Amino acid sequence: MIPIISIIYVNYNSSDLLIQSAESLFEKCKTNNYEVIIVDNSSGVPDKANLMVWLSKHNDKTIRLIQNESNYGFGRANNTGSQNAKGRYLFFLNPDTIVLNDVLWLFRNFLENSEVSVAACGGSLLKADLTPNDSYGNFPGLLQEIGQVGLGVKFLFRKYYADKVVIAKPVSLSTPMRVPYIVGADIFIKKDVFLSVGGFDETYFMYYEETDLFKKLACKGMDSFVLPDAKIIHLEGSGVRPEASFNYWKFEQLLKSKLNYHAKWNGFVKLWLIKAIIPLQIFIQYLKGNMGQSLSKPFKIYGKVLGKI
Repeated sequence: MIPIISIIYVNYNSSDLLIQSAESLFEKCKTNNYEVIIVDNSSGVPDKANLMVWLSKHNDKTIRLIQNESNYGFGRANNTGSQNAKGRYLFFLNPDTIVLNDVLWLFRNFLENSEVSVAACGGSLLKADLTPNDSYGNFPGLLQEIGQVGLGVKFLFRKYYADKVVIAKPVSLSTPMRVPYIVGADIFIKKDVFLSVGGFDETYFMYYEETDLFKKLACKGMDSFVLPDAKIIHLEGSGVRPEASFNYWKFEQLLKSKLNYHAKWNGFVKLWLIKAIIPLQIFIQYLKGNMGQSLSKPFKIYGKVLGKI
C-alpha cells in the first residue's frame, strides 16, 4: 500500500528523543497509511546503535533509515527525506516532540477540506508542563530587530508589536488560525507544493529555514494555518548541543541564518540597518547578563559571520 503521509525525522545524536516521539505518534495516530523516514545526520556510534536496536523491534511498521555521511543541517536533511518520500503529504516532525492526539488525521482532514491555496498546517505546541509554547510567528523584519535591542521599544508599542512583529507566538484561539509561518517542529505540508518552491533552502544550516520556506509560500499566494486541536509537546532545543551558560555555537548559527534571511528577503538598505543594530543588541544584552561572561567573544563571532554575508 502506497502511504498517504510521509513523516520525516532528522536525527543528530538525539535517538532517545526521536524514539519517544515516534512511539507517541504510533500510540496516538490510528491511521496506518503513513511511512516514517529517519534521516540521520552522521550521529555518533552509540546513538546510531541505539536507533538500530529500536528499528529492529519495529519490523511491522514502514520505517526507513537514510544515513548521511556528514551533518548536513536541518534543511538539507529534510530535503533528502522529502526526495525519498512516497506520500502526498509530508510531515516534518522534530525528534524533541511528543504527540498527544491523532494529529495525522486532524492535519490531513483539514488540508483535504480546505481551499486549494492552503498549503500547510501545524499544531498547537506545548511545553513539557503543558503550558502554551511558540507555534507560529510573523516574518522577521527591521522592527523586530529594533525590538530585540532591549531598550523597551516592544513595550511602548506592545499590541502592535505582539500582533505584527513578534516572530514566535503561542496559539491563542480555539479555531484554526491563518498564520505567516509555522514553527519548524511540526510542519504538515502538501508534497507537490513543497517541491514546487524548491523545498528548504539549504543555505541555512539550522534556524530560519522554516521561516524562509513559508516566505516562499506566501510569495506564491499560499496560506498556512495552525490547528489548536492538534496537540504536540515541543521540548525545544533538546536535539541541539546542550547549553552550559551562554551557547556561543548556537549564537553563531542563529546569527548566520538571520543575516542570510534578511539578505535574501529584506533588501540592501534594511540589511545594512540590521547589521548596524546587531552590535547594539549584543552590547545591551551583555549588560543584562544574557551574552555570557565575555563581551569580546560574541563580537568576534559577529565579525566572522559578517565577513561571509
